Amino acid sequence: MDIILHEVKLMHVPMLQSWLRRFPRESCDYNVCNLLSWGSIYHNQYFAHKERLVLYNPQYGYVFFPVGEWMEPEELQDLLRQMQKVNPNASLILIPDEYLAAKPQMEDIFELNIDRDWADYVYETQQMVELSGKKLGKKKNLISQFRRAFPEYKVMPLSASRRQTILQFTQKWKREREVEGIYLNTELKAIQNTLDMWEHLPVDGIIICHQERIVAYSIFSPQTEDMATVHFEKFDPFKKGSAQVINWETARYLQGKYKWLNREQDIGLPGLRQAKTSYMPDRLVNFITAKIRA
Repeated sequence: MDIILHEVKLMHVPMLQSWLRRFPRESCDYNVCNLLSWGSIYHNQYFAHKERLVLYNPQYGYVFFPVGEWMEPEELQDLLRQMQKVNPNASLILIPDEYLAAKPQMEDIFELNIDRDWADYVYETQQMVELSGKKLGKKKNLISQFRRAFPEYKVMPLSASRRQTILQFTQKWKREREVEGIYLNTELKAIQNTLDMWEHLPVDGIIICHQERIVAYSIFSPQTEDMATVHFEKFDPFKKGSAQVINWETARYLQGKYKWLNREQDIGLPGLRQAKTSYMPDRLVNFITAKIRA
């Protein structure tokens, strides 16, 4: 079998949507927006295999668990062997928990690993609006403080016309938070890509403004029929409660449309992990990788 790889491009958005509507995946790595905004950085590719769609990240040699009807473990082994002709270090990623439960023989064929740093955090949208319970009381208090301090703040739709404003604000956030690193620099590029492709992606967002100045923004898109994924969220660190308010307003905007919010991964950053776990996620979507046993 010869594998013919094609780079994922904007023209493939309808094709990706069609596949993922029929075979939804909760992992944000399958999100159409992510496949283009981050994928254009990593040069994501795809190919057809036995009536399935297989996505491939050539930078890391990641072969996504195929989109379509489940394959048998032996078929996945054969697929990965074929991909190892392209990249000897290729590995299979994003194996669903329910697949492993149904196919215990996977452990006989593959060495499996759960990478906690890349697990997705999933929350119930209603709970993110209500913030009920003692453990979330501090979040509600910070939101109340922000609303008292800035009672005239406005929530506005994010559009491509605000691209430069969003990018300038993101650069400001980065400077004021004094954050650097390869991931954060790549994230800025992914935000730029998202805004550049805004009109062609199934993406949405909101901006919080005070006195015609941006205070925070978020960008999100559909993941499954009842789940949305929040891709980017930035705020003014000098306005107390702004981080909690953009989180809350995003949940309010999506309430009634989606039961669940996927707030993506913490990538092993301690501060990000603390922030995401402090909202008491309902569950994690595991990032499970597989390599063929020697």
